[in-house]
Amino acid sequence: MITQPLKILVVEDQVTDAALIQRQIRKCVEEVEITITDNLLSFRHALKTFIPDFVFTDFQMVGFNGFEVMEQLHEIYPNIPLVVISGTLNDEELVARIINKGASAFLLKSNISDLHSRLEPILTEVLEKQQRLFMKLERQREERQKIERIHAILKTATKDETSHDEKTKEYYEKLISEISDNLPNVIK
Repeated sequence: MITQPLKILVVEDQVTDAALIQRQIRKCVEEVEITITDNLLSFRHALKTFIPDFVFTDFQMVGFNGFEVMEQLHEIYPNIPLVVISGTLNDEELVARIINKGASAFLLKSNISDLHSRLEPILTEVLEKQQRLFMKLERQREERQKIERIHAILKTATKDETSHDEKTKEYYEKLISEISDNLPNVIK
């Protein structure tokens, strides 16, 4: 069971399927807020007002399909994971295209009562991947702050005329110049 609170947006035009998917999500996510939409307009509105952690979508719906959902999602939030849950897709090439276009996973609705057991590992993997990325970005931010502090200390030290002889001051200036030149590369 996933204990991290999640907000999940479900795009499904069949009311019974939407209810079944919602029930399956609740079986594998302890604390979840779910919003269901059944058309592109309400989906786009929900993206802006609900701001989900995940989007689950059927692929073939009346008047639109999963590619359009993906396009709308990636236009607004390119990093929100999308899981396609479909009952009518048996075309392997199309499934490959769905994954290549940015879906995190593709699941068939067959045996929907067991969907939670297939869904939980996918959600867990995506959440772990996001956590690793967050930790990496946090380490980079900390390194950048350290370098900026060293830069500030060295810059201050070169301005202190009374505490350094000329050779030391020259060394500090070279060091500052080197750090200043490389700081934009380090910050990236």
